[in-house]
Amino acid sequence: MNLRVKRSIFLSVAVLGFTVGVGVQHAQDTSAKTYAKIASNDKLTIPESSRNVSFTGKKALYTKVGTLKGARVVATKSTLRGLAISSDSRSNVRAYRVAVTSRGSVYYKVVTFDGMYRGWIYSGKSTGYFGGGLKRYSTFINQGMSALSADQQNAMYRITTPGTRNDGKSVTYKEPSWTQYKVGRAITDSSMYANTNFRINQVGIRTRENDQWVHIYDPNNVNSPATGWILLSGLSQVPTVNQVPDNAIRVNLVDASGKAVSSFDYPRVGGLKGAIFGTNVNGHWIQLTSQQLQLKFKVCSVERTTI
Repeated sequence: MNLRVKRSIFLSVAVLGFTVGVGVQHAQDTSAKTYAKIASNDKLTIPESSRNVSFTGKKALYTKVGTLKGARVVATKSTLRGLAISSDSRSNVRAYRVAVTSRGSVYYKVVTFDGMYRGWIYSGKSTGYFGGGLKRYSTFINQGMSALSADQQNAMYRITTPGTRNDGKSVTYKEPSWTQYKVGRAITDSSMYANTNFRINQVGIRTRENDQWVHIYDPNNVNSPATGWILLSGLSQVPTVNQVPDNAIRVNLVDASGKAVSSFDYPRVGGLKGAIFGTNVNGHWIQLTSQQLQLKFKVCSVERTTI
């Protein structure tokens, strides 16, 4: 009876001794662990468009430099992989600070354009490029006017649904929506421009949505606040009228009573809109002759005296 008791006591002590031993060893490891320190932490000064990046999904996003004591995960690698393939430009990312640790590791502080995720992410061992959890990213691709047909390039447009909707189709933007961080609308209400005729001078697509945006301007008011970017699908072409070509004048032919008979456009090679159409010889303007115009009518009237 006594022997059993002694064995029980011995086993209990042995187990207890083992448990205490593990606890002591773990405490020693924790106290011996060292954390990296920040050697530098600077604001990025490279051009803003060069600081647009995307996640690779290889590294997580942290509240502070990941190797610092107390750093917590903001977004897992899985979450960042989802943002990287998002078809919504609000998932675009801007890097704005860079830190280098005492161990030479480079971390960037980044934020998604919609502000949903902000934190620090590992980028390798060099500040000369984005690596690790980041890669450089183009949020918008300029296509050039050749992406439009000749008819689209020469057409006049009106905003189809003028108003205040922030949907890419009703107002204009300083840059295509969500392609640059904190760059918003050019105007917040396009109602007053409902009858304005615009022309297009730039075109491109957003990388994530693959939708086509165009830059429009008012040819009659180069300082119009409405000048800016809008979805091509938000515009309607103004019906084509029989306009006078930019390098010509239109001659209206009438009979002796003043009744309109016909008309034709008389072009001048190399002529520019607004230039005087006649010919200056030794300081004297030479008038157009009936032979030049091939006229057989007694009276003619010129609709536009300048090109």
